[in-house]
Amino acid sequence: MKKTILLATAVMAALALGLRAQDISFDNLYSNGAGLSAASVAVPAPVPAVSAKAAAHAAPAEREWLVMVFLNGRNDLAPSAIKDINEMEMVGSNDKVAITAELGLINDRGTSTRFLVRKDTRFPVMDPVKGDAELAHIISNGIKVPNADMGSWKHFADFAKWSIRKYPAKKVAVVLWNHGSGRTDIGGADNTGSELGIAYDDTTRNFIRNKQIAMALAEIARSTGRKVDLYASDACFMQMASVVYELKDKTDVVVGSEEIIPYQGFPYDTVLEKLNSNPGTNAEGLGRIIVKEFHDYYEANKSSILSFLTGTTISAIRTSQLDGFVQVLNAWVNEAQKRENAGIFKPSIENTLSFGFGGTDNGFSPLSKDLSDFIFRVNSNPKVSPALKAKGLALQKFISNRLIVTNATTGPNRDYTRATGLAVYFPQMIYDQSYDETKFAADSLWDDFIKLKLTREQK
Repeated sequence: MKKTILLATAVMAALALGLRAQDISFDNLYSNGAGLSAASVAVPAPVPAVSAKAAAHAAPAEREWLVMVFLNGRNDLAPSAIKDINEMEMVGSNDKVAITAELGLINDRGTSTRFLVRKDTRFPVMDPVKGDAELAHIISNGIKVPNADMGSWKHFADFAKWSIRKYPAKKVAVVLWNHGSGRTDIGGADNTGSELGIAYDDTTRNFIRNKQIAMALAEIARSTGRKVDLYASDACFMQMASVVYELKDKTDVVVGSEEIIPYQGFPYDTVLEKLNSNPGTNAEGLGRIIVKEFHDYYEANKSSILSFLTGTTISAIRTSQLDGFVQVLNAWVNEAQKRENAGIFKPSIENTLSFGFGGTDNGFSPLSKDLSDFIFRVNSNPKVSPALKAKGLALQKFISNRLIVTNATTGPNRDYTRATGLAVYFPQMIYDQSYDETKFAADSLWDDFIKLKLTREQK
């Protein structure tokens, strides 16, 4: 079980000793002939849309939950991807909860592997001190998917459609796993401009843009006839207003982190154990499980895992409240732009919890900050107008009471207790015009506030 950092370290050590990074591929992770034969190449055929009547007649019995994890390990995260699959196999699929995964690795030559996660009863009894290479094995039977672009939103959607058709369930969750950049600008081979994203594939040089996550979820719903109940980013910096707002009509709950997520990622073993214990829970219930288990794991291991970081954040957001959130935020911005409030924001901005560099502005120009903490700093300014303070209190209340399902943070830096679950774009010097293309910028006035207060008044 994932109770200490020792096991995770042992897995990494086993991988480092037995499999060089450039040699990591799916085939050499199998043991004793279990799972996929190296010569077996079974391409999942496209699944055409079927009528509800035909589907009801032919479909296997529904489970309570289907949890789908799209692991793009085609970069420096390949060992972490294998470790997380091993965690999933500690629990495995059953008649209540199905777990599917698609795994792309750095040496798979463009051929990923797609499978239902099976329980590996051997894994918990391996010796973590010796770092037995058995820890790195995968037993789940899989099918190979040639020409799999793990940085393509269409391929991500195809995996989810395959999973939903093959393993139907009453409720569906999907996790997008890799590096994340909800706040900074990273280009790609087929990129027409500077955009933000997740799931960077070092083989294809492609990635999934934030707006393409929404496109994928929409395609999944269109093709399968059902919406994804919970979407989670097991990646850094993705719990931002501009990212979450793209998904507001595509899923019910969004789970993610405002901050860096350590290489250990989500604790899949304990999350899935808790879900198995309460399979009747809804999307918000699963969101609470992920947040609690993430917090508990890093809190228990913060002395070892977080020694090189300053803290972690994790939250679950209720998308049905995003329209109301924008209305309350816009009311605050309209008040903030009035002349009597000019000049009060600079100290508040500087003291607001920032992400990526230890919680404070320290010369590295952080690009995202916690929204509620910023409002708190503004309201603490003795020069704030009563009207703006009232709008700020209303915004904070809406975020904590209605928008955020649950939120958790870990130290060792106590500043992280100020993280409330939602970050916003906060450039320090230059406003990136590509931000104007986001739905959040189109519907909210946050971009107007940033342009006015950061590019004009704060010079």
